[in-house]
Amino acid sequence: MSKFIPTERQVLRCIYDMYEASFSGDGPNIGKVMIGIDILAVANKLGCDKHILFGYLYYHLDYKYRYKTGENSSVHLFAPRAGKLRHAINLPYLAAILAGQDQDHSKFIWSLGVSLVALALSVGAIVAQLVGAR
Repeated sequence: MSKFIPTERQVLRCIYDMYEASFSGDGPNIGKVMIGIDILAVANKLGCDKHILFGYLYYHLDYKYRYKTGENSSVHLFAPRAGKLRHAINLPYLAAILAGQDQDHSKFIWSLGVSLVALALSVGAIVAQLVGAR
């Protein structure tokens, strides 16, 4: 059993990259939203255990992103069964979540870059003052 635990963003990116091309193709689907995924193939690509991945999708991510649309209806990110589909993922919803995460990641990288440049300039100014004071 692998000890690697992928991040939420890694899991969502991997599933999106593996299944995005097949989404518009033929095959069973539920209202052109849910598609079946191969948990073992995704786990192998991520280098993690298939049971951990299933639990992560079902118990954590679906719970985190599920929302009610009515008294007895909800939108799910992941479902063990959806009609004839097994291990079904809501690919358009996954894409929306991933887009938000990518945007947040980009903001973080820019902020980190600006902070590192400011730090380098500050260190440079201190070094210049020390050298100039001699």
